[in-house]
This record gives sequence, structure tokens and C-alpha cells, in this order.
Amino acid sequence: MQFGEALERKFPESVVFIVAPDDDGNPNVMPAGWSMFTSNDPLMIAVSVGFPRYTHELLEKAEDYVVAFPSAAQKTDIVYCGSNSGADVDKVDAREMALCEPAKISTPLLEDAAACFECVSDTAFETGDHTVFAGEVVAAHVSETHDERVKNLGRTWGDGPERFKTLSELLEMDRWTR
Repeated sequence: MQFGEALERKFPESVVFIVAPDDDGNPNVMPAGWSMFTSNDPLMIAVSVGFPRYTHELLEKAEDYVVAFPSAAQKTDIVYCGSNSGADVDKVDAREMALCEPAKISTPLLEDAAACFECVSDTAFETGDHTVFAGEVVAAHVSETHDERVKNLGRTWGDGPERFKTLSELLEMDRWTR
């Protein structure tokens, strides 16, 4: 079986930030590759998070959270937040990530994200070694300065920020060079 090679062919894939509050209400930020809209009426979005992740623990207790589509300005934030646990470090403070006020929930938004969706926790179910958390979107926001989200191109493009590109960046690239 060629699982590795087959999985490489799923790229580029979406990447989102999950912003979930800790016990004190402080935001923790984790990038996730597995997300999708699951309903139009009501509008719902789901994210899949592995059991051992700190964000998993937070989402189990959260009444609300934010799903944000990162912009090109956040490429290094994706790498940092994906390489460090919120159980050990305040990632928002360490990266000096700008926050802004939500409209309907208590969890703050990420100012530099291309789009943010305020979610109220709804349904969760286990799928193997992950839990899928689905939330009802109660408000949505778009950036006035960052209109494109980034996609994850996969590890063949590198382990750092170079593996995250906007559609515009991809279209400008020579197809045969990286």
C-alpha cells in the first residue's frame, strides 16, 4: 500500500486557526488542516482535532470558539503555533498576534486573518484518534487588509512558512520551480 504517496496528493489543503479559550478565558491558537463547512442552515463549520492536543481539551469545555482562515501575513504564526503547545506557552503573546473583539461570543478574533467565524459549540463525535467538533456560526468577519487565505502545500515544499501560499502566490510561480 502507498498511503504516504497517496496522502501527499491531497495537497494543497486548507489550513485554519482554531482559537479556543483556556480556563481563564485566554485564547489559545492552533492551526488545523482538517476543517469543513457542514451545513448552510444553520451555517456550521467543523474541525478535527487529535486527542492529545491541548486544543482538544479546550474545545471539549468551550462554549464558543473561532475558526479563522489565516492570511499570508500569518505564515510564520502557523508554523510557530503548530510547533508549540498552548499548555506550555502563550502563543498569542509569544507571537504578538493582534486580537479584536468578536460580535456575539467571548473568544477574540485574529485581526490578521483573512476571515473569522464565531462559533457556538454544538456537536462533537470521535473518529478514530480525533474528535470532530462542529459549531454553529453566529457571526463572520472579513479583513479589510488581507483578502486571501493561505493553503498548505505539504512538507515537500518545506517545514517552514514557505509551505503556505495564497492562490495569487501560486499562480505567479513558475510551475516547475519551488
